[in-house]
Amino acid sequence: MGGQAGATVVACLTWMIATAAAAAGPTTIMAPIHRIPGDPPRIPLTRAAPVDLPSQTPEALVKGLYARKSPILGKVSGYRKAFMPDLARAIALDATPGDVRTLNFDWRYGAPRRAIRKLKLTPVIKGDSATVTARFRVGRTPHEVLFQMFARRTGWRIHDVGQAGPDGWSLRACLHMRGAKIAPACKAPAPDPESLKPEPLPAKIPTPPRPPRP
Repeated sequence: MGGQAGATVVACLTWMIATAAAAAGPTTIMAPIHRIPGDPPRIPLTRAAPVDLPSQTPEALVKGLYARKSPILGKVSGYRKAFMPDLARAIALDATPGDVRTLNFDWRYGAPRRAIRKLKLTPVIKGDSATVTARFRVGRTPHEVLFQMFARRTGWRIHDVGQAGPDGWSLRACLHMRGAKIAPACKAPAPDPESLKPEPLPAKIPTPPRPPRP
């Protein structure tokens, strides 16, 4: 009797596994790839540098952006950690490889990053909106870049970045988006390829070897 009950349990388990496999759909079994001397070289897989930006306060978010070596934040998900969703998508699409970029300058400065001196951030918060003014010098000439921001459930996000004045520009104006109040036109600074290099990947920490089992 016990043997018959055990066989019944095994049969039920087998039926359950088969049913689950059928529901999951057909599976694809990949054969191993064997390379021969005439094959082209492998293309190394790369990954975007992780984007870790504090957004609890407007000043912390802008400070985190200036701490990076590059203004490039990778994919849309990276830009959404700093920008409002519509602007994040527009910047990420503009930075797609193979296309002519509209934002071919470092929008954090509007000038070559290597020439910047004495950066200072001044936040002004009014309820759920804020403006952070970044002041710095390029040579002996003072410059200001404005960051217009709004508070969201996940933290502060940037609505627009730019420089005011007759020769001003803003990200929204350059990308032909609505809501460009810093500067209605886009008199973009000169291209700065040196500042647009992707953020270097952090060094991979080697995994310590497991101690031998006793």
